Amino acid sequence: FDVDVPGGSTYRESSFTEPGKDIAAVDSPIGRLGLTICYDLRFPEIYQQLRFNHDAQVILVPSAFTPVTGQAHWEILLRARAIETQCYVIASAQAGKHNKTRESYGDTLIIDPWGTVVGRLPDRLSTGITVADIDLSLIDSVRKKMPIAEVWGSIHALPSSTPWVSTMHQFFSGVVSTLERLPEATLDKTL
Repeated sequence: FDVDVPGGSTYRESSFTEPGKDIAAVDSPIGRLGLTICYDLRFPEIYQQLRFNHDAQVILVPSAFTPVTGQAHWEILLRARAIETQCYVIASAQAGKHNKTRESYGDTLIIDPWGTVVGRLPDRLSTGITVADIDLSLIDSVRKKMPIAEVWGSIHALPSSTPWVSTMHQFFSGVVSTLERLPEATLDKTL
């Protein structure tokens, strides 16, 4: 995570961390754990790989989001990753001021495969442990009721020249073309 926030802080995590080379999952007493960290949360493809190629049931996300990105995106992204993968997501979060220039958002959460928050510290800056039951039968139930794995393989394998992909491309090209022709005032009201 390297970024210069306009009018704000500069982050250079590359000066003390190095990217992983593999997407990893391991077996554990509570199920198969998918391993991710902080910034990975912004890349749903990693989570889909953990679910569909590595059979993850629970995905871990230790993080240190900034207050700005945490307030805007933290819970939304976590719940989206849980829903998309139909996995539990356990997200431990650093909280509070670390020094004069570094502060983390906090908000440790546990989310079930339906996207429901089932564990949370009392407030986002709390330190401590939150606990929730990891019910593997709930994972099976959610996956049975909404069998996205059956579609994942067929969509994932589609070459870009298939009729479905071409049709979607044409549709969205038409939407973009229409939006580009709208007067700016109309576009502001539409969006």
